[in-house]
Amino acid sequence: MKALNTVARFIVGGLFIFSGLIKVNDPVGTQIKLEEYFTVFAVDIAPFFESLKPLALFFSILLSTLEVVLGIAILLKYREKLVTTLLLAMIIFFTFLTFYSAYFNKVTDCGCFGDAIKLTPWQSFFKDIILLVFIVILFIGRKANDIKRPSNFKHISVAVSTVFCLVVAFWSINHLPSIDFRAYKEGTVIPVAMMPPADNPSEVPKITNYAFWGDEDDYTMESLSGKKLLVIVHDVENTELRAYPMLNSLVRSIENQVGVVAITASSGPEFESLRHDVQLAVPYYYSDKTLLKTMVRSNPGLVLLQDGQVMKKWHYNDIPDATELLNEFY
Repeated sequence: MKALNTVARFIVGGLFIFSGLIKVNDPVGTQIKLEEYFTVFAVDIAPFFESLKPLALFFSILLSTLEVVLGIAILLKYREKLVTTLLLAMIIFFTFLTFYSAYFNKVTDCGCFGDAIKLTPWQSFFKDIILLVFIVILFIGRKANDIKRPSNFKHISVAVSTVFCLVVAFWSINHLPSIDFRAYKEGTVIPVAMMPPADNPSEVPKITNYAFWGDEDDYTMESLSGKKLLVIVHDVENTELRAYPMLNSLVRSIENQVGVVAITASSGPEFESLRHDVQLAVPYYYSDKTLLKTMVRSNPGLVLLQDGQVMKKWHYNDIPDATELLNEFY
């Protein structure tokens, strides 16, 4: 029983730390996934879930940080009664989500490991069932030693891991994820990623939804030719208005050297109103909001392309000057 408890401790702790770190690195990605769940639950279960969507980013940071901290705590045998109880509550919650996704085919990607490892809904569910078994083993075998004061090393380890997760999460929100696991990461050659691998033509390409269009023409192929700066605006309602003065200055500095276009998921009238308000003098095209959020976790955000290769991406807090941007081509 002791050996089984040790195995369970390392599996649970390792997986929770791994899963949490991936999510902490990209809390906006987890926010998007939670918003999907809230939308589904609002229709299928109760309308009040719709009111939770503004809190999705808060829940994203909370759950991601908890995963890492609880994973470290269980490895250190820190406050076992409290930690195993919280782990059990979390895995029951996650198991419900993955079962709901799998059985009703509502959310096809649970986001358990962010964009790093993609699992089908049923794979996610069975993974959670296995974790549930291991956590129950830890819950049953926990030692009633909570009255004994944990060592300073354990206190410090848990505190440092909490602070570390929060720092990484807020950095990622206000800049971009430090590690990009998505299909549009820097260095990706989009036309190549849109094709099946040469050694396995039956495999689904990494990129399947890349498309930009206008009121009268299609911009998809044109965007993959030459030097292009895509100004990504997920939607007009939530875009950061204070970013546009610096963005306009950049556009004016490079307009004769790089093709600049805006890409949005908002309607034409909405975007025309924004363009007028912020004086954004560039042509614009439309795309799917999911695609735009996948390309860059910033609204607005910048994606620099050269012949379809992703050269660089910027958050609106890190808008470069013309020299920095042009240096990416050399």
